[in-house]
Amino acid sequence: MKNKKRILILGSNSLIGNSLIGKINKKYTIFTTYHTKKINKKDLRIDVLDVKTLEDAFVVSKPDIVINLCEVYKNLDYCEKNKKIVMNVNGKALKIISKISNQYNSFLIGFSSDFVFDGKSGNYKEEDQVSPINYYGKTKVVGEKNIQENANDYCIIRTSMIYGKNQLRNTLADMILNKIRSEEELKMINDRFMTPTYLENFTEMLTEIIEIKYKGIIHLAGPEKMSRYDFAKKIASLSNFKNISLIPVSHNEFDFSKKMPKDSSLNTEKASSLLVNGPEKVENSFKKYLISMS
Repeated sequence: MKNKKRILILGSNSLIGNSLIGKINKKYTIFTTYHTKKINKKDLRIDVLDVKTLEDAFVVSKPDIVINLCEVYKNLDYCEKNKKIVMNVNGKALKIISKISNQYNSFLIGFSSDFVFDGKSGNYKEEDQVSPINYYGKTKVVGEKNIQENANDYCIIRTSMIYGKNQLRNTLADMILNKIRSEEELKMINDRFMTPTYLENFTEMLTEIIEIKYKGIIHLAGPEKMSRYDFAKKIASLSNFKNISLIPVSHNEFDFSKKMPKDSSLNTEKASSLLVNGPEKVENSFKKYLISMS
């Protein structure tokens, strides 16, 4: 294919990055990056806090599209204790990336989170007021605003708790499945709600966003609000394991969840109406996940 569009993926060796590359590498010319450990021979070294390394990556790639997957999360407690680095990467760096993207007339895709909302109502639409209650959410709001105020051509994608088989790290679903397989007792929060998102479905939707160059903010997430207990219960019900001990507990039982919004579920009606492969039914996603892990 001649004149394939060029995509620069910042933070390509990530949960989303690895899955996305497998879906788009034949249609686009992809430029991958690394920060500390080079994975592929042609990886470009970047540090999103070092303007020179970013500029060098743009010089080499001359991208039509820039996808920024660089972020610091780990967990909410980590973000509260490491505010400077988390804000610099999740928030301030987006101003720099936006401005360099403008120099190349690049379409910038940035990623945000359901945690930009306070969780008082749930079923949040794209235009609803952001009001984070934890520091991680605050950094993502800053990142969103930096894109909106500085990028000429952009899409901001908000999502919620991505899970799925991958080589990089265990997701919540993996932890649940491992506990079920070993017949261990499993305590799961039943009073905090989200819209869990299957990795494969997410990157399918993201691929369409890239193709149509959707502009503005859009929620790409699962279509159903669930607690972590509901999530675990659904996985358990679809598995072949019998001796399963799931115990519903309050979020107050775990330190990591005390700063979680009560209901950060995302409304995905826009994605459903816009995309051919929109948010997939939860049961279908769970079945595909369990097959991938068997």
